[in-house]
Amino acid sequence: MMKHKIWPLTLGFIGLVTLSTAAFSANDSERTLTDSYIVSSDTEIRLDATVGTVELRVTEGEVVEIELRVESDDDGWFASGGDLSEVLIKGERSGNQLEISATPHDDMSQHWKVSVPRSRLLEVNLGVGEISGDLPFNNVKVDLGVGDVSLNLANGEYGLVEASVGVGDTSLRNFGNTQENRMLVTSESSYRGNGSTDVQVEVGVGDVTLTRSN
Repeated sequence: MMKHKIWPLTLGFIGLVTLSTAAFSANDSERTLTDSYIVSSDTEIRLDATVGTVELRVTEGEVVEIELRVESDDDGWFASGGDLSEVLIKGERSGNQLEISATPHDDMSQHWKVSVPRSRLLEVNLGVGEISGDLPFNNVKVDLGVGDVSLNLANGEYGLVEASVGVGDTSLRNFGNTQENRMLVTSESSYRGNGSTDVQVEVGVGDVTLTRSN
């Protein structure tokens, strides 16, 4: 049932960057970058992150907008130092797929804010941290190693909404009849409807809350 894995964190990217800016903070311990990519309703969007947070937002139109703040702090729990000047947002296109990540990814915490339009699929992979925010009415796959997921799903008729956790708890809200399966420390919650849009969330250790908007 639980097929969680932390995705490989080094990808060879051929960047397709439509807009990129960066700024340093006064103490030089963090850096903020922005980027954007044009997509269509047939695009499959994939975000690969390491340690930190991912905040999702819904946007109209056909542009994925990204703000990434990276932190390098020798005293931090998430980070152990790194060269902020070398950090870049990387994107690679292959057919109808767009893959986004940051490089280099070592020794820094990443805090992503991603504005997402409607697309065929949104996939988010994070090693350790938190994934939160709002989703469009979209096929979604989320894979988190350790941490919490709290997402607001657009109102609509879904085919499958499923949350599974190896160690922790799961909750589906505003979905009517749901199936709950809890055994020892594992938890799975699922909903089946008559639609064709699916949302699947897998977490190794942590909690998942998925709420459908009224």
